[in-house]
Amino acid sequence: MTILNKHRVAIVGGGWAGCAAALTLAEAGVAVTLFEASRTLGGRARAVELEGQPLDNGQHILLGAYEQTLQLIERLHPATEQNGLWRLPLTLEQPPDFSLACPRLPAPLHLLAGLLGARGLNWREKLAAARWAQALLGNRETPDQQTVSQLTRSQPEKLRTMLWHPLCVSALNTPPETASARIFRNVIRAAFGGHTRHSDLVLPRRDLTALLPAPAAARVIELGGEVRLASRVTTLDATLDAVTLGTHEDTTAYSHVILAVAPQHLPALATQVSALEPVGRAVAGYQYQPIATAYVQYDPAFRLPRPLFALADGPAQFVFDRGQSHGQAGLLALVASAATDLSTDWPEQAEAQLRRVIDPGPAHWRKRIVEKQATYRCVPDMARPPVHTPHPRIFLAGDYTAGPYPATLESATRSGVQSAGALLEQL
Repeated sequence: MTILNKHRVAIVGGGWAGCAAALTLAEAGVAVTLFEASRTLGGRARAVELEGQPLDNGQHILLGAYEQTLQLIERLHPATEQNGLWRLPLTLEQPPDFSLACPRLPAPLHLLAGLLGARGLNWREKLAAARWAQALLGNRETPDQQTVSQLTRSQPEKLRTMLWHPLCVSALNTPPETASARIFRNVIRAAFGGHTRHSDLVLPRRDLTALLPAPAAARVIELGGEVRLASRVTTLDATLDAVTLGTHEDTTAYSHVILAVAPQHLPALATQVSALEPVGRAVAGYQYQPIATAYVQYDPAFRLPRPLFALADGPAQFVFDRGQSHGQAGLLALVASAATDLSTDWPEQAEAQLRRVIDPGPAHWRKRIVEKQATYRCVPDMARPPVHTPHPRIFLAGDYTAGPYPATLESATRSGVQSAGALLEQL
């Protein structure tokens, strides 16, 4: 492969978007330098270490429909080893009140069959859910101004509280009263309107940094690129001929730059280039939602009957058994999405939710992680910028850029690949 020496591209931000962009460019023969302010790659989906165990700063689920992310992961892991993913047919269980399992039928029949066979719903509720889902998967457009709560108002209350609204919170990390109905519909259509496998739940089986960011960075280095950890870019200057980045260590000029920082960090850089000021102002108006995760270690002999359960009536929406997914026996992850106004004892409240379903015994230790700005609030009529910017040598990448999905790993990787593709078209 011929390296395009006259083009030196910098990617600012080593999250999933930045790593996807860097990998795409490096594999196309472009000389790439990836800057990451932290010592760990992955951004808002990265590895952490607690109690001597490799964990994550938040528990993630992928959908089978998130094909860009899954393709990248499969490419980065040799065929001789597991790619670190565990694919499960969609099953949503909220014991003892609700259970939905989609059989292996062609989409969307598998969803309709799952709804008609759901436990905890009467026949009127099952038919209402099936008809509503069929209409949602059809061609009817969803108004940009509509919220998920408005979208679901014709549904029986049990369906809203046990199915549609929990799905909204887990997918968009935004309460249904303010969440975008259009983006929610995009997620439902992606999962249930294409191939049956698109609705699969895909669980990581290794820490999030090892899943994609670390092997992507290793591949970039193998192809002649550079990865600079603990290197925060603080200054940005652009002319028609070059873009200059400054860190605490040095200042370097590049032919092109992809800004792949989290949206809350973009304005500080964008306002330094006059052409980017409108983008910086627009993103500065975003509001953010936290995600809280409580890791609780029980006796290693304990395991949940399933890899994950939905939880009701409390701060947590899901519990994951990392013994089954990661080989960390007896370790559970209790996750609270859209976790605003949590009380200080929320992990104990989440454990009480779990104990109403199953008794795991006494806890050996507990640790909590709260990502205060885990995602932007995915609200109606939200302005999301394209990967192109008004400056011809600067591009954007991140889960907040224009796209069909909310702030997910898929949005990040799609944006990274799209941004790299847009840049390559100019070379």
